[in-house]
Amino acid sequence: MLKLYNMKKLSFPLLLFFLISINSPGQDKHLPAKLLKQLDIAEKDMVTAISNGDSAAFKRIAGNDYLDINANGTKMTLEPMLLDLHNFKGSSVNFSEQSQRVYGNFVLKTGRAKFYFGGQLTGEVFYTQGWVYRDKKWQFVHWQGTITNDFLQKK
Repeated sequence: MLKLYNMKKLSFPLLLFFLISINSPGQDKHLPAKLLKQLDIAEKDMVTAISNGDSAAFKRIAGNDYLDINANGTKMTLEPMLLDLHNFKGSSVNFSEQSQRVYGNFVLKTGRAKFYFGGQLTGEVFYTQGWVYRDKKWQFVHWQGTITNDFLQKK
């Protein structure tokens, strides 16, 4: 009997949480279109900074809490990324299959990215990138890429 009472006691808060979550929208699409256009510009600026190996430009775009988890299994915070950025000079990227979800002042972008160096395909990943709007600007705070099976089969 004691177990049944404890189950009932525990189940009420869980039910309440469940009902609240059903009625709470997971995505907030109420960011002004102007801010989302600024995000598109910030993303292009980020790609340009990387392609140019420009650590100063990248630092202006990235947040101090930037975290990068690459397809090769490496993890980097902002400072190591800034030191490594010169290695990307001359690279380019093509994004496809893009989508984005808005959560308050945070946007999660996902898609497929093909990386080129000297015009030759050097990698293809499914990615997520995180952007936060703070201090009156978009800050790039997260990148995670996973090598696509398509790319692995081409090797």
